[in-house]
Amino acid sequence: MDCHRKMQASVPLISPSNTTHDQLPAHWLEPLPLPGGKSLPSRIIPGPMEGVMGHPFCHTMAKQSLVRCWLTPFIRISTGVPRPSRLTHRLEPFTATNLPVMAQIMGTDIAKLRDSARRLADLGVAGIDLNCACPSKIVVGNGAGGARLKNPNWIHEAVGAIRQACPDCGVSVKLRTGFDSPREMDEILAAARSANPDLVILHFRTVAEQYRKVPDGWTRLARAKELLPDIPLFASGDLFSPSHALDLYRQTGVDGIAPARGLLKNPWLLRDIECACQGKPVQEHTDTDKLAFLQTLATAGLQEGVIKSGFVVEFAANLLGSSHPTFQTLVRHRNLRDLCEYLESLNAHFRLA
Repeated sequence: MDCHRKMQASVPLISPSNTTHDQLPAHWLEPLPLPGGKSLPSRIIPGPMEGVMGHPFCHTMAKQSLVRCWLTPFIRISTGVPRPSRLTHRLEPFTATNLPVMAQIMGTDIAKLRDSARRLADLGVAGIDLNCACPSKIVVGNGAGGARLKNPNWIHEAVGAIRQACPDCGVSVKLRTGFDSPREMDEILAAARSANPDLVILHFRTVAEQYRKVPDGWTRLARAKELLPDIPLFASGDLFSPSHALDLYRQTGVDGIAPARGLLKNPWLLRDIECACQGKPVQEHTDTDKLAFLQTLATAGLQEGVIKSGFVVEFAANLLGSSHPTFQTLVRHRNLRDLCEYLESLNAHFRLA
């Protein structure tokens, strides 16, 4: 039985002291304890992806044992504290998988964020993550997300208020290395550290850099690790393979990772990294594997009453590549039921071959 099929079994771990920077760390596989007797099952978690993490994606990833827990896309807290029924609805794609959930919230009013976090804690989430990283122009224009980096003291107060309101679940904060410049990072991380979160998730770019390439991203993360010696630091940004994760770890020594966009090109990414942490070879993912994943995704969409095939086609473009001949045929199916039948026939052909 290969490493992938052992994902949900217990994994023998070695001490962090026995892990060198020549390999991915086995201690990334260890649970991260959180208050209230809760925990994240490992230090390898999926980053949030707005517009992707709906029922079909969550169902497919969980069904194929490709994820151990969730960090949700942000829940915007603006005009008021959402009713428990609304929060339950927002969480449902994640809670339906019976995996631990970190619920991410975003806003500008600390009292509303605090009270919303308490309601989420009452709904049983493992933790609350405060988004101070989103670089969207609309979000930043409204003063939320990455705009909060302009006021490090606000971050300290907001994280502290959530911590006080939710002593029975984890508290984390998602950050970037600055708003305009990475020179802002020291003050930002000092403010976050003083509020004593259970973990910090750091995207190495600044808000101004959006998603452009920067030459010193890993250097910034290494500096951040020095600034947070007693708080787990999870890295985010440009993680597309186990080799990327290894390069990251060699240069930074971070305590965990939260890949996001890499899961679009490789839904098996988290599991591949886990295999590498065990010192085991990572399997190559064939077109057959990719088509089977797409069929499961399409079937899950049908079960949710989705009619159009757009979300599966978008995923296929990342997974197969837009120049792939199968994608060129697949993209012609605009109706999800037709696309599902096409994928089913392809997969039946491969099984018989």
